[in-house]
Amino acid sequence: MNRKLGLILSGTALCAVAVTGCGTQNQTSSQNSSVQQNSAQGSSTGSASKSITIGYINWSEDVATTYLWKYLLEQKGYQVHLKTVSLGPMFVGLSKGGIDLFFDSWLPEQNQYISKYKSNLATIGKWYKGKTREGFVVPTYMKNVNSISDLNKVKSKLNGRIVGIGSGAVEMKLAKKAVTTYGLKENLISSSAPAMLSALKKAYGQKKDVVVTLWSPHWAFAKYHLKYLSDPKQVFGKPGWIQGETNKKWLNSHPQAAKWLKNFKITQKQLGTLEEDINNSKSKNAAVKKWVSNNQSLVKSWMS
Repeated sequence: MNRKLGLILSGTALCAVAVTGCGTQNQTSSQNSSVQQNSAQGSSTGSASKSITIGYINWSEDVATTYLWKYLLEQKGYQVHLKTVSLGPMFVGLSKGGIDLFFDSWLPEQNQYISKYKSNLATIGKWYKGKTREGFVVPTYMKNVNSISDLNKVKSKLNGRIVGIGSGAVEMKLAKKAVTTYGLKENLISSSAPAMLSALKKAYGQKKDVVVTLWSPHWAFAKYHLKYLSDPKQVFGKPGWIQGETNKKWLNSHPQAAKWLKNFKITQKQLGTLEEDINNSKSKNAAVKKWVSNNQSLVKSWMS
């Protein structure tokens, strides 16, 4: 298992409602200006054949790749719509066609979804060249804490807590299992990815003890000196990989876009710089544009 995965809903009816609007946030207004610019330049963005809906979750690498491809596809005349969706509704949307593309499928962890909806799904392949990992992470200045079982030694310094992410995440299920398996006395606190990162930033700045649930790839490993706690009982599982999933009908009807997407390959360092640019910028679109400008040869290899 490889990560902090999203909300698993018990009923597909509820999932369908979430995809059609009740549980999502359509982010189309920010695209209007760029779509209009493309139209002014002669691109046929208005046709249904040049439209794509990308679903994403508020995970750093998913945000980065989603906004990167939003920009690249808009440059090719596509009208791009973004939807923020939790994991269960994401695969319902991909299956039913309400969502065309999702970049951040972590495997083998999400096999349950792919197996369930495989008749309507197609993959663009493994775009991330590195391996994935997840687990409990601490700053390297916590020199006497190297294994999950060491956490009880510093319970008071941790204020008796482990900072988690969303309560419905698969990773949180694993974190709860780790707490039980290793007999930890700390409380696992449900939070969100941004709140977890905020807690890490605050503690790190004051050089205080802190333990968070984190995953690789993530820009935090470039920004801070961090280490995974060893997991000899392999509660969090072995390393895996990331691949993109699409609605099969959409992919088959867009062969040129399919070719571009299947060409997409990026290293840990390249992805990290993109994530950092976005994290340090007030505008995701501006950050992506800057990154593309600085990585022209790489981008051209995808879009050829």
